[in-house]
Formats: sequence, structure tokens, C-alpha cells
Amino acid sequence: MGATTAAATQLEGLCCPQCPSNHPGPTALVNNSRGSPWTQESTLVAVKPDGVQRQLIGTVIQRFERWGFKLVGMKMLQVWEGYNVVGTSRAMIGHSDSTEAAPGTIQGDFSIHISRNIIQASDSVEGAQREIQLWFQSNELVNWADGGHYSSSYPA
Repeated sequence: MGATTAAATQLEGLCCPQCPSNHPGPTALVNNSRGSPWTQESTLVAVKPDGVQRQLIGTVIQRFERWGFKLVGMKMLQVWEGYNVVGTSRAMIGHSDSTEAAPGTIQGDFSIHISRNIIQASDSVEGAQREIQLWFQSNELVNWADGGHYSSSYPA
């Protein structure tokens, strides 16, 4: 089983209050499968030209917001922050080959051909740190509190 498939399987059955019951959400993101807290991470996400052309930027952003992740930097590139954001974003995005991407993933719902997949994201915490540093200065990333909007997703 590939990493994306395994991550997608982990997301099955999760839900957040503002989403339909079949939509995954932030409520299970604070603790990993061993019951210990996830490490706060950042990941770089790029909506690719096909996604921009098809006006899917807002839809992609909404999917990350529904998970309780915080958009802390954007240059037509996005830096999302949250617990297990790298693995979760890979599962949310799905397989880069649209014929293998599961329904409910961004690629599965919107990609029309492998050469025109609409989104790219970091594949590891280390890769995300390297990619974020290529595109963003530290003063361009926003440090913000969620105002309690996703308080159940984040530890006190």
C-alpha cells in the first residue's frame, strides 16, 4: 500500500462540525495513532496552472481550512501550518495520477489528466522546510491565533 493510500485510509470516517458527515475534518488531528500529540509542522502547497485555470484555488484553500490548518504564507504558493499537516495534506490531495486518485481527494475530484494535475505539496517535514525557505522569508509567514474557531483541534 502506498503512502498516499495509507494516509487516505487513516482519514476515513473523520468529521468536523461544519462539514457533511462524510467529509474529513480536524477533530482527530491532535493525537496520532499512538495517542501522543502530533508535532506542529508546516508544509508548502502549490496550486498548479491547471488548478488556477479551472478556478479551484478557493476550493483548495477551503479544504485546508476545514481541517483546521492555518494559512500563514501565500505567494500563489501556500504555507499551511497544523498538527500532521504534511501527511494529512498528502492524503487530502491524493495520488498525482488522476486515474488512481480516490474520490474525495483534491486530485480525485478535480484532476482530469496526469499531465494536468492541479496541486503539489511537500512530501516530508524536511522537504517542506527546504521548500518554504526557497519561496518565503521568515517575516512573510504570519503567526496568528485561530480565535477559538478550531479550538477542539489544537491543544491548549
